[in-house]
This record gives sequence, C-alpha cells and structure tokens, in this order.
Amino acid sequence: MKNWSRPYSLVVLTLLITIALSVPVFADSIVFEKGDSSPTIAEAQAALKKLGFFNESCTGYFGDVTEKAVVQFQKKYDLGADGKLGPTTISWLDKETGKKITVTPSTGRSQSAARRDTTKVDVRYKVRKGDTIWDIADDYNVSVRSILEANGLSEDSVLRINQELIIPNVVKVIKPSTPAEKETKKATEANAEPAKADAQKPVQDSAEIGTIYEHNANTAVVKEGDTIESIAEDYGVTIEALLKENELDAAAVLQPGQELKVPEDSGHIDENSTSDQGSAAPLKGEYLDWFGKVDKIFEKGAVATVTDIATGKSFKARRLYGRNHADSEPLTKKDTEIVKSIYGSWSWNRRAVIVTIDGRNIAASMNGMPHGGEAIKNNGFKGHFCIHFKGSKTHAGNRVDKSHQAAVKKAAGQ
Repeated sequence: MKNWSRPYSLVVLTLLITIALSVPVFADSIVFEKGDSSPTIAEAQAALKKLGFFNESCTGYFGDVTEKAVVQFQKKYDLGADGKLGPTTISWLDKETGKKITVTPSTGRSQSAARRDTTKVDVRYKVRKGDTIWDIADDYNVSVRSILEANGLSEDSVLRINQELIIPNVVKVIKPSTPAEKETKKATEANAEPAKADAQKPVQDSAEIGTIYEHNANTAVVKEGDTIESIAEDYGVTIEALLKENELDAAAVLQPGQELKVPEDSGHIDENSTSDQGSAAPLKGEYLDWFGKVDKIFEKGAVATVTDIATGKSFKARRLYGRNHADSEPLTKKDTEIVKSIYGSWSWNRRAVIVTIDGRNIAASMNGMPHGGEAIKNNGFKGHFCIHFKGSKTHAGNRVDKSHQAAVKKAAGQ
C-alpha cells in the first residue's frame, strides 16, 4: 500500500501558504503621514477630536494640524512621537475611544491619480521686468507673505530687475522620464561625483526648476488664505464640482499643503445679478485678444473705466498684477460701493463689462468677489477682483474659463 501522507502534507502546506499570501496586510502594516488622504485619517481625526487633541473638521486629509495632534497624543501615551498614524497609534486610539478605526489605504500621496511624485524646494528667482510680488507668488503657488518674510520685504518694497529672491516651499511635480531620458540619467549618475549631485542643493535656481519640474493643472495645492471658493475661481470650475471631486462638504477646512483634485470640466458658471437694473449700456466692446494686445494696453498700474453691460453703471479700477488676466482693484471707496451695487453683494458670478482705456472700449468679463492680494488699502475692498478678456486664462490652472469667455462675447455683442 502506497504512503500518501507526504504528498498530502505538501499539498496542505502549499494551500496554507497560498491562503496566507492572499490575505491583505494593510491593517497591520500601513502607515499614514502628512500629505496622505484616507477615510481612516478622517476616523482618526474624529477620535483625536473626541480626546481633545484635534479641533478642526475631519476632512480625511493629513496636514500640519493633524500631524501636531498625532504627536501630542503619542507623547501623552509614550508611543514614540513620530507624527505618523501607524498600527500602534491607531490601536491606542481604538483603546481610548472604545471605537475601532477601519483601516483603508491612502488615496493621497502614493495612490492619487491627480498628482505624481512631488517635492518641496526653495527656489532662487531673479526679478524680471514687470514682475510684482503677487505675480511671482501666483507663478509658484505660494503666499505673498511667505516670499516677503523669506526676503525681509514688505508689500511696499520696490522690486529691482535682476534682484534675487528666495521663494520658499515651492511644491512641484517631477516630470516622468522617457526610456531614453532614464538611460541618459543612469549614465550621468554613474559618472558623477557624489559631492556634485544637484539633488543635495538646499536652493535651486528657477531656470533649473523649469527643466526638472512641471505644474499639474489638475491638482491644486492649498496655500495660506485659500478657500474652496477662491480655488474654484482660480481654476475656472464651480464650487459644487470641486467639492464633489474631493468628497468634501461646504464646511470643510482647508490646510496649507493639502492637494485637491480639480475636475476637467464642471460646466458653465452662469452670469447672474440681484442688483437693481438700470438702463443697459449702449457700448459694445472690441473683441480683442488678451495675450499680446490687451495686456499691453491695460498695463499694470494703469487705471481704466469699467462699465457693466446690464446696468450701465461705471467705476474706476486699477490693474494690480496678473499675467494670465487682469487682477484689479476699485480705485476708491466710491468705486467699491458701485461694484457692490452692481452685484447686490459680493459674488463670484461673471458679468459682461466694457473696459475703457486710452479711448478704446474693450469687451471683458469680471467677478465681484474680493480675494487675494491688494495694494490700495483705503478703498474698502479687501483684495482684488478678476477681469478677463478674449483668450485670457486662470492663473493657477492656466485654463480658459468658459464662463468668463461667454461673458466677454456678450460684451462684444456676439
């Protein structure tokens, strides 16, 4: 009689190994850290909030505030304060709250389809003709204040051509290499001396950054002062679409460094007005390109008259900054009152307007919401508003805003 015991044992052992390898290990091994997003992080935030370590909305994004709360919790229970949410920290949160946190993989840094490999660098930038602090901050998606503080400047400081500035904590997306580029890089690294490796530089020149990194137009990196509303405006999408894309509610609190997915197309943002209707303006503006034309006519610092098509009301505005469109400010308090009377209240809605400068009437579109930087401190308008023209784009996403363009066409009588 044949002895089947050994083959049988091997079959059983093989089966057990296969089963063991097929069991997910996320719950026992996954570690969440700053920059990650996950429902698990939202549950951990709720637990930290219950225990008095966290006082913000539970968004599921792991930012600076969450990291600080985790560190405080870890210190209290002597868990090793590394600021990360690992199995030990999560199990202690379970123990202290009496509620088990469900562990699911991060949808942030490692798995997000919206953003590839990222890094933060300080950039050395040389001022060019026409630059303003606000333009530079927009270009690198950082706050004006961060540039001012890093360089010992104030908002009244005058920039000089070729002046060197340090732009701190610039978040960039590393470009994916082609197979040929990978081979070239491999050969270069093999022959390079370690001491000369560019990756060790604490500060990188802006020209070098331009060849190594690229913006991702489908990802918004939150900076100080940003709101859901301002980001939606910057990228030319609706607030509703931005919230839906990121599974957030209107009460969500954004944190600097947080990454938001920007929808490709969120439809049209309707022009609307709750203001009193005056007589319609008889003007029709020139349908003139922004790039290379209007941006040369309506220069930074220039003052223009803005006339609302629907009401016929006019006010003075000065162009503050902006490369992709004209970020402008009402010139005086009286002008601010007129802007508010046109809208009835501050609003992101687009309106067809005529911009008159140097005797030319140019078709345009504006919103009526104070946001971002300002230079005129006594006009009662905390920030600036945006004026778009034919072919102009949003700053952050470098996109053509369909709603603004529809209003521009209306102002041109099309």
